[in-house]
Amino acid sequence: MGMVLLAMALAGSIVDGGNLENVLDYQGTPKGPIDRVKGSSRIPSVWFDQGAWHGFALPELASSHSLGGFSGPMIIAQEYPLWLSPSIQRLSLEGWRYEDAQIELTSDGSSLIQRYQWDSLKVEQQLRFIDGRHALVRTQLHSNSPQSINVSWHGSVFETLPESLKLANPNWVSGLKSEDKELIWQLAPQRKTWSVLLDDAQYRVWFLSDAKIVISGLGYQAVQTITVNANTASVLWSLHSYYHSEQDRLTHQKMQAKIAANPSRYFAAADEKSQQRKRRALEPGGEAHWQRLAMKSMQTLVANWRSPAGAIQHHGVTPSVTYQWFSGVWAWDSWKQAAAIAHFDASLAKDNIRAMFDYQVRFDDPIRPQDHGMIIDTVFYNQSGERGGDGGNWNERNSKPPLAAWSVWKVHEAQPDPAFVEEMYPKLVSYHQWWYRNRDHDGDGLAEYGATVDAANSSRDAIIEAAAWESGMDNAPRFDASEEVRVLENRSNSGELLGYSLNQESVDLNAYLYAEKQFLAQMAQVLGKPDEKLRWLQQAKQLKQQIQNQFFDTDSGYFYDTRLGGKRLIEQGKGAEGWLPLWAGAASEEQARYVSRWMMSDKGFNRHLPLQTVSADHPQYAPEKYWRGPVWLDQSWFGLQGLSRYGFTDEAKQLALKLANHAEGALTQSPIRENYNPETGEGLHCTNFSWSAAVFYLIYRDYLSTANNSQLAVKP
Repeated sequence: MGMVLLAMALAGSIVDGGNLENVLDYQGTPKGPIDRVKGSSRIPSVWFDQGAWHGFALPELASSHSLGGFSGPMIIAQEYPLWLSPSIQRLSLEGWRYEDAQIELTSDGSSLIQRYQWDSLKVEQQLRFIDGRHALVRTQLHSNSPQSINVSWHGSVFETLPESLKLANPNWVSGLKSEDKELIWQLAPQRKTWSVLLDDAQYRVWFLSDAKIVISGLGYQAVQTITVNANTASVLWSLHSYYHSEQDRLTHQKMQAKIAANPSRYFAAADEKSQQRKRRALEPGGEAHWQRLAMKSMQTLVANWRSPAGAIQHHGVTPSVTYQWFSGVWAWDSWKQAAAIAHFDASLAKDNIRAMFDYQVRFDDPIRPQDHGMIIDTVFYNQSGERGGDGGNWNERNSKPPLAAWSVWKVHEAQPDPAFVEEMYPKLVSYHQWWYRNRDHDGDGLAEYGATVDAANSSRDAIIEAAAWESGMDNAPRFDASEEVRVLENRSNSGELLGYSLNQESVDLNAYLYAEKQFLAQMAQVLGKPDEKLRWLQQAKQLKQQIQNQFFDTDSGYFYDTRLGGKRLIEQGKGAEGWLPLWAGAASEEQARYVSRWMMSDKGFNRHLPLQTVSADHPQYAPEKYWRGPVWLDQSWFGLQGLSRYGFTDEAKQLALKLANHAEGALTQSPIRENYNPETGEGLHCTNFSWSAAVFYLIYRDYLSTANNSQLAVKP
């Protein structure tokens, strides 16, 4: 048995030093089309890039039968991730056993790599994505002396989907054929709203060499004999393509042909794109472990990037490719993601924003013209039934917190682009106005979360649910459906029903709107609109006074939501919403001092992992229950920025260090999580979560790149 070398460290161990490889654990072989634990992929992370809708993992080192091939592909069946194969292209070399080789499995931020070393032969396989439909596999063979080697590839697919999906026909692959050395698996149409959505999709593997292909059922073998010369690499190429439909294939077939005609050129060009991305992302520098966290954050965001397909018209970043329900584009996820991505891929950041604004409601909308200006909650491959589709994940029941102007401005700050500001400004103004027209029930200038006029919002409970979703803090204690909570109809002057509000004016919503006015004023300045700038600043000044007067309780020293009329909901306890006025700059200096004390107190928000969503002294504090206690990094980020804004810079850096050091897996190969337990740091809920990755990256830029662990002395 030969010695085995493994580049990938154990997922629970901290990998330090200047090495920026293997920041995530991509190792594993799927056991079936659905291979999940609690909704997330059993394989910790899956490699996607360039907006692809198919991805791969590295083989399991301990399983010799999986070596020689990249695990997968995982395909996104429009809205759901499914494994098509355990390994659709596995390499075998006659006379050479993987058990006798030295083995290195690596991910370098631009590709997945397998290296096998015997005494007289070295083989390297490298997989790299070229664009949103195509990936190349380069196989290189090096020999110390001339020799002929019989090479073969083989692979097959998972032929049936699980019985648990209750499909009329679980045989999801209808056939395999070969055309001019290209293998074509035809997928059967499947329209199961909540589990699998496929049209006439195809997966293709094109051998760009003189391979002889033999098909057996839904599997194949491709063989050829090659001569490897001494000290000269023999290179073999294969091209992997995934198309959602025949129309999708026709759209991209010219690009496929170009790649096939010159694979080395496209392979090198894709690597250069990745290297540029990495250089930009790591520009701030800093200690090696912080750079690895930044690299890991970037790779997480890149893996969740989907190119235009179906109803998704622009490149967008989804919450998590490894989670069952998260292969669509969400509004406020997009705003946060774009703010981070802008630092290393401004074009993708802009498109991520555009992907949501593509469906900004217009005056002539056939379904909800009363919501003109609104940004809907989610955009998926398939539109809803009322829009002519059959998707269940598309959601227009609610919007999401107004962070779009902040996001656009952050993209512009990272890479100044007045044309982008000019493109987005009128759309942002329309969205801002929608909040006051459709979500300010009493017309006092303080908005409420609520719901749209929608068939799904047909009861009190449904409207309260949609309003909580609109806040983004789905099950936060402040949205518990108590008897005091009332649903209010918002009507136009002519009596038209525009939507619904809760009888609750939320401090975070109005802090966001205050910040939006400031960002819109800055955009007006860029665009040479002084009158509009002045108007935004005047509105902001008035709203700032309202926020300070209505939402702050001097006795407890914290900001709270209020009922319409001004009653502060102190009994609902302190939550992350209370530091949003600091982030926005709407608090007075004295108010910020009081709030900062709660943020730095172990009885408030300074736990083992700080800045959780509900204070530790809250009677309903539940460290593992979604928005009732866990740390959500976006809210933590707003807290850090709020502290910094009011001069508590040392405190902000200390908390930032705690977040990075105590969040489970942040400094190891473990995936970035949706949220975290503040008492233990344990990662919770879905894996490879984009906005957490975005925030870790922003924390790296603003706090960690100039920090070291000796500064981790936090005094509550």
